Parts: sequence; structure tokens; C-alpha cells
Amino acid sequence: MSNTSDAEKRMAALFEGLNRMQQMTLLARLEMAGASIYRAFAAEEKNAKAREALLAAAKDEEKNGNLLRLMTTPKDKCERCGKLMPVASDGVSCSFQCTFCAECGTALKSVCPNCTGALESRARLQAHA
Repeated sequence: MSNTSDAEKRMAALFEGLNRMQQMTLLARLEMAGASIYRAFAAEEKNAKAREALLAAAKDEEKNGNLLRLMTTPKDKCERCGKLMPVASDGVSCSFQCTFCAECGTALKSVCPNCTGALESRARLQAHA
């Protein structure tokens, strides 16, 4: 049991000192790596049900990793009007990085039309990143 506890502590230590966005980015990478490990286990598994379960777990890891990648990858243009928006530019985004220029964000009343989440200042989101 202490080995598991020590391993969990070492894994948790990877996240220390990282901001939320960095933690999410790291976790996305770990999820994708986990998917590869599950697939490798499945490739060597002789029991069909166990192999299926391992492949299902790999798909779950990929799904989680893809979600985190989506939530940590800023977009470079307004999704409504197409205006180019470098990461450091003004504008608004939701938790899923749906991105809108300030004018479109105001027209949308600061509500994301894709997820209905709040559109917040990209500068503020990056400051917490």
C-alpha cells in the first residue's frame, strides 16, 4: 500500500507549482499516454473480455485527454465574425476556449452560443493560466 501511496505522491508532485492551465495541459498529456499504455496491455491480453475492457479504458483516457486539450488550446480568430485574434489580444472565451472578439462578445451578451457558459476576458483567463 505504501508503494501506491508513494507513487501517487510522486504523480501529484508533478502538478505542484503549476497554474490551472498548465495542470490541465499536463493532465491531457498523461491521459493520452495512459491511453497508449492501456492499448499496449490490451495487445498482450489473451482474455477477450479483459482486452475489450482495456480498450474501453484507452478510449476513456483519449476522451479525457481530448477534452483537456480542447479546454487548453486558445483559438486564433473570432468564431462569429472571423476576426484574427492573437492569444494576447482582447476578446472573450468560455471554458472550452470558444473565442469571440470584444464586439461579438458584447453582442452575445457574454454568453457562449456553443455551451451557454460565461464568456470571460481572454486576458483574465490567461492571467489565471
